[in-house]
Amino acid sequence: MFPTCRVSFTGLKSEGRYAVLMDIVPVDNKRYRYAYHRSCWLEAGKADPPAPARLYLHPDSPFTGEQLRKQVVSFEKVKLTNNDMDKHGQTHLLEP
Repeated sequence: MFPTCRVSFTGLKSEGRYAVLMDIVPVDNKRYRYAYHRSCWLEAGKADPPAPARLYLHPDSPFTGEQLRKQVVSFEKVKLTNNDMDKHGQTHLLEP
C-alpha cells in the first residue's frame, strides 16, 4: 500500500497478547488519486457508495505488549483492490 501506514503503541501490558488490525474508512464523499510528481493527493471526482467495513489483520499478529512497545508495526505490504473476485490475497475496499 502506498503511502505506507506505520503505527507504534504505548501503555500495553507486557504479558498481554494483541491482534493488530487496520480498517480503512472514507473521510468524505470524494475520490482521490495520488500525483507522484507532486507528492500529494488530488481530488478526482465523486466517491463510490461506502463499502462495508473490512478489517485487515496484520500477518504477524498476535503480538505481545512487549513486542509492540519495542517496534513500529508497518502495513506496507497491504495490497488494495476493488475486485471482489481477486484470488491474490488483496484487501477489497469497494463493492462491485
